Parts: sequence; C-alpha cells; structure tokens
Amino acid sequence: MWWAKRTPSWFCTLLDAEGARFWTGRRTASGGLENPGSCRGELQGELDRFGGVSVHLSRHRTLHGLDAAAFRRLLQAAVQQWRTEGRIAVWLHIPILQSHFIAPAASLGFCIHHAEPHSSTLTLWLGEGPSRLPGYATHQVGVAGDTAVREVFEETGVRSEFRSLLGIRQQHRSPGAFGMSDMYLVCRLQPLSFTINFCQQECLKCEWIDLEYLARTKHTTPITSRMARLLLYGHREGFDKIDLSMEEFPAVHTGLFYKLYHRELPESYRAATGTD
Repeated sequence: MWWAKRTPSWFCTLLDAEGARFWTGRRTASGGLENPGSCRGELQGELDRFGGVSVHLSRHRTLHGLDAAAFRRLLQAAVQQWRTEGRIAVWLHIPILQSHFIAPAASLGFCIHHAEPHSSTLTLWLGEGPSRLPGYATHQVGVAGDTAVREVFEETGVRSEFRSLLGIRQQHRSPGAFGMSDMYLVCRLQPLSFTINFCQQECLKCEWIDLEYLARTKHTTPITSRMARLLLYGHREGFDKIDLSMEEFPAVHTGLFYKLYHRELPESYRAATGTD
C-alpha cells in the first residue's frame, strides 16, 4: 500500500506538527532579531514558517505618541519592504489602546481578521491570487468526508472516495488556531486515480510513499507515525478493526441530513429496540 505526501502538511491523514513560538530573540522579516525598542524609522515583524510576517504593535514601545499619519507612512514603508522580500502576508496585531492605527492600516488594504477583548488582528495578503489566509473561529475543525475528497483532488489532482474516519486529534490553546481549540479529523480515502498533478500554490512537493516505510521512519511527526501504523494494521488485519464508518440520517430540520461516524454496528443490532 502506498500513501501520498504534501508539504507543508500531509493531506487527509497526515499533519505536520506545529512548533512553539516565543517572543525573546525572534527572527524578523529583515533577518535580524525583533527589538521591542526599535527606532520609529523601522517597523519590524516576526517571520512565520509559511512566509508571512507578524507585527505586534505592543512590542514597539516607540510607537506611543505617534499619530495616525506618521504610522501610515511607517507601515507603508514596511509593507513595501516585505513585498520586496517576497513575503506572502502580514498579520498586524493592534492593542485596544492603539486602535487609532486601524484606520491608517485599512487605507493600505488591511482587513480585520478577528478581534479579542483587548486587541484586534488585521491581515494583508501579499501573495499572488486571492487570499489563502485561514479564517477565524472559536474552534478550528479539520476536513472530513466529502470535504477531504474535494481538498485532495484540488491540491494533488488525485481522485478518491471516502471510506472512513480513522481518528480525531484535539488540542487546546493551539498557536496555529490563534490560541483556540483545534480539532483535526483524520480520514481514510480510497484512490481512484494515481497520477499526481499538484497545485503549486498549495504544495511544495507531492509524491506517493510506501506505507511500511512511513510507519517505520523516525523522520516524521507523532501523528503521522501513529496514523501510518494504524493504516498498516488495518491493511493487514482488516479495516473493520480501525474504521469509524459513516451513515447519513435525517436531521430534525426538514430536508436536512447529518453524518454520524462510529464503529460498524452488527446487522442484528441495527433494527433492535433492546438488548434482549
């Protein structure tokens, strides 16, 4: 059995680990270290692993007392520099006491991504085409079912059909989900085609990998290793031992349906009203 890989994350079943982020001594967009007391002539930001820049205005003490027009000029110069450096996006974190900087940022194309009790986060997409920045919600849920099939085809060119849900990864206070809870649903898909024609805007590399190799290698993340071993077990012993199958039921709202995932229920129990 073979499996497919993409970068920066494993599609369907495999997900790259999220690294912890720290403030002290972080790398800036210009390659130096972020200095909270930097001069007014330079607005620095922290680089992320996706090619974006995060700017926390609360860490630039010298912005206190700066008027909106001066901040706009400072931000405009920084954005031009980040474009030159090939950055794909800017995340601008504005404390509530500096909310007067929102209007000048908006005049440069920034949009509000989300707000919290004491701060607002604005974004500016610098890459080609429409923005691919993730949306914001109180909880983040990964793809499953039909959505997984569509995403795999759009990003790899491989056609597939949904077979089961393998597991659910849950973590709280996730940096990749803006400090909120993050749920990732791991799916098993059956490939219907094998020719790869991946989206170069979404993936850096995409290839078929031997499942046994993936289960043995130490050069991967814990979730990748566990899912690979689970799939190998199902392939050898039967997928009924690992699958959470899906059934569709009518919802309480007329004309709507929901999908329920669970271990296979024996036929003798499907229509039973009791356990006698």
